[in-house]
Amino acid sequence: MHRPSVMRLGTIIGLILALSGCSTFHLTQEPFQPKGKKLAVIAGMTNDSSLRIAKSFGDELGKTSMFQVLSQTQVAQAIPNYPQLVKGPYKSAYFEIDVDYAKTDVGRVKELQQHLGVDYVYVLWAPATVSHGNSSWFSKHYLVTQIVAQLFESPGGKEVGRGQYAVRVDDQTHQVLSEDVRRVALEMAEKTHTVK
Repeated sequence: MHRPSVMRLGTIIGLILALSGCSTFHLTQEPFQPKGKKLAVIAGMTNDSSLRIAKSFGDELGKTSMFQVLSQTQVAQAIPNYPQLVKGPYKSAYFEIDVDYAKTDVGRVKELQQHLGVDYVYVLWAPATVSHGNSSWFSKHYLVTQIVAQLFESPGGKEVGRGQYAVRVDDQTHQVLSEDVRRVALEMAEKTHTVK
């Protein structure tokens, strides 16, 4: 098997694991007790995928958790020229994301947190989208977007959680599949003890 085939196979296996119920969110500070309820979901990149997923994730987290999640309109009103690029926790994003959480620009995250006046900021980056499968009469063709995310607490911008997962995106409508985002939002709500 040559290198592109191995990389594609690795991506597909990783996707299957990500979509089959593997953990998508881990607390980095335990035990965790919420110190507030206001949360903003921020796209850490300026691409359409990051913005769509930030909106979709924020909507689902608002439904499944007790967090008071700011809408993307409120985020855009609070942050000048939103979305802005925030250096994220990854090295490359061709077919797979090489994650390194030490690379995140925490100073920039603190600055955004101050603009928003929230207790928590969930920053997500969607740097890689790959094609998965072919359309047929019995199955639909989806793009798969890989995401890396971190949850920061005010004051001080301390990281309290992180995640890595993939979501499916309709190839024609570019809509994020709500069940994929709902699963991730529910897991985060459960682990942060904020489930409705």
